[in-house]
This record gives sequence, structure tokens and C-alpha cells, in this order.
Amino acid sequence: MDMDIQKAQVNTLISLLGKSNLDSKTGYRVTCYRMPNGEERSTEYFGLALAEYLQVRRMILIGTASSMWDLLVENVAGDDAAEELRIMLFDAVRAGTVSEDLLGKLAPAIEQKVGRKVTPLVISSSVTFAEQQALLFRLEELLQKDERVALDLTHGFRHLAMLGLAASRYLSHERGVQVVGLYYGALDMTRDGITPVVTVDGLAHLLEWAEAFEGYDASGDFSRFAPLLKRDGLAHEAADALERAWGLLQVSNVSDAARTLYSAWKKLESPLTGASELFRKRLQKALRWCQAQQLSEKLRLLALQSLGRGDVLRAAVFGFECTLVREVEEAGGNPLDYEQRKAADDRLQEAFKGGEEGPDWKRHAYWLLKNVRNACAHSAPPRNTKHAELMRNPERLRRELDATLNRLTNT
Repeated sequence: MDMDIQKAQVNTLISLLGKSNLDSKTGYRVTCYRMPNGEERSTEYFGLALAEYLQVRRMILIGTASSMWDLLVENVAGDDAAEELRIMLFDAVRAGTVSEDLLGKLAPAIEQKVGRKVTPLVISSSVTFAEQQALLFRLEELLQKDERVALDLTHGFRHLAMLGLAASRYLSHERGVQVVGLYYGALDMTRDGITPVVTVDGLAHLLEWAEAFEGYDASGDFSRFAPLLKRDGLAHEAADALERAWGLLQVSNVSDAARTLYSAWKKLESPLTGASELFRKRLQKALRWCQAQQLSEKLRLLALQSLGRGDVLRAAVFGFECTLVREVEEAGGNPLDYEQRKAADDRLQEAFKGGEEGPDWKRHAYWLLKNVRNACAHSAPPRNTKHAELMRNPERLRRELDATLNRLTNT
């Protein structure tokens, strides 16, 4: 994503305040950080420089009851903060008893200096999962739906950086928060007095792709990949085609869905940027049904995909339509014509009624797919005893449908 665009998208920065390993009286040393766009900013507290770089309206500053709140107040607000409150803060830090109430009284002096609202959040060391959950709940309370948030993972305990990554996904799902940046001031990578700022958004993007595929595997909804592909540079027209095609497939308009999807599928033949490239071939394989030449094959592949995720109804619907469409195609007709498909159904039913005519596999496929489709649609068992037994044994039914759908390629 373009850095200027990303900066403009951020409303709130969540930053961790830790303890200094250098000097408990002076805190972090002054460090020159090189921002992602090449700008250089010198500061003791990376979060403050990052907030200025991103031009956020608010900072949520997280620390424990013994983090260097006192040094932050001294270096940022100095004499602008009431002396009595500063002395109370010094004592509280040494005792490990800093409270949000005390920090709230000091926040206006900090805000006046940094030019943005500052919300201090005092947390435990978050050692246990219950403590980690508590932090996520607190953040959820402080954020609004669609708020655009960046996370600074530089300071604090190392496990909090991992928690921050998990928080980015939790907040997206549970609060509708848009996490648009994760940053790390890599002090260990300092060279010639310059410390690079590393963006680790890609790690969150990997999780988003994994979640998207988990959702796709459960529902078949490939439209969920559209925003991820747009973010990584796929043409908006191609990404939007996924959403339009899914809408068409939802109403079983397979022909138009395939035609709409094909242009996007072709775009996936070329490398993508970002996390999308790691999942490109898997996505292309998932959408390969759209490039099948005949409608009957598109339907068969969709039936197998539906069966693979346990959607027996759609597997039977697509599979049965495949048998009718293939009959029309072999007769040189128009498979999109309802009357021709109805006539094909009547012919097959009449031919197979006695159970003697036609190849065994074809007769078996026709009656199994039709009976399962009707049973699922009408919530009533088939009259056929064997098929009724299959409907009472989902695992056997799936195996039988899988073998049947694969046999539909027979001539």
C-alpha cells in the first residue's frame, strides 16, 4: 500500500510503553528512526514519533503499573505537569502502583505537548491467557467500529508484540476495527546511527488470507478474497468480478458466473504482490471451474467442490444439472434453454424407469443425484430403499456422491 495513503487512513495509534534496560533514571536513549517513507525522526519514545509521522488524532498508550510513565511525563510534559502529580507518579512507578486515574490527571499536559489526545491504559504483565483476554476486552471498549488503527509493537515485553498481532485480527472481527499498519522500531538493526522502522503488516495479511480461505472452505464464498487482492495490487475491475460472480453463483447462474469470473482467473496467472502471491496458485486452483469449456464440466467441478465442504444439497443440485446439461450438449442443443433441459430430464427418466436401458453408471448417477436433490430440497426420504439408507448415513452418502460425480466424465 502507498505510504501516504496508509498514513492518511490512520485515526488511532496503539503504542506500548516498557521499561528501559539502559538507565531507570534516563529511560530510552535518543534514537534516530527512519520511517517507511525515508523520513528520519529522533526521539526517546518511538511511539510519539510514529504518532507524529502518521498524524493520528489519538494515542492509546499501554504500559504496566511500573513502566516508565514518570520519565515519559518528564521528557514530554516537563514543568507543564503539576509538580505534586509528578512526585506522586515517581513514587507510584517505583512501587509498581501506577493507576489510570493518576495518569488521566497528567494526560492533559502530555496532550498539550504532543498535539493529540492521549489515552493511558495500565495493564498487567499479561502472563496468563486470562490477563491477555482482559487487555483485548479493554481495547475493544476503547475503539469504535470502522476506526482505523495502527499498532506500535516496539517496546514492552516481547510476548506483547505477539499479542498485538493477535489483537489486530480480534479487533477486526469483534469490533469492526480496521488495522491498517503494524510498526516495529528495530533498534537491533541500527547502522550508522539510523534505526529502521519495519512494517510487519504482511504478517497480519497472512492471517487474513488464512482466515479468508478457512471461510471459503466452509462456504465456497470466493468474494471474500476481493478486498485482499485489491490491497495487493490486483486491478479493481478484476477483484470486483469475484464479488459479482459470487452473487450470480448464489442464484445458480453458473454460466454468467463463470464468464464474469474468467477475467479475474486469468489475472491470477501473473504474480501478485504482498501476501496474495503466497496464496495465488491455491486461489487459481479453487476457481479453475470457471475455465472449463463446457457448462456440464463447470457444474461437475462445482458439485465436487460443494461436496468437499460437506454441502450435499448443492453438490446434488449441481451434479443433477450436470447430467441434464450434458445430455443436451451431446444432442447439439442449447444447455441454457430450460425447455431442452426439461425434455432431457423426461427422456432420461423414461429410459431409466425400467432400470434396464442405458449404461449402468449413467442410470445410477441420474437416480442417485435426482433422489438426493429432491430429498434435501423437500426434507423427505427417497422412495428408493438404497438411497433412503444413504440419506441416513452421511459419510456413505458423501463417498457415493464423490464416486458418482467423478464417473460423470465417462463417455
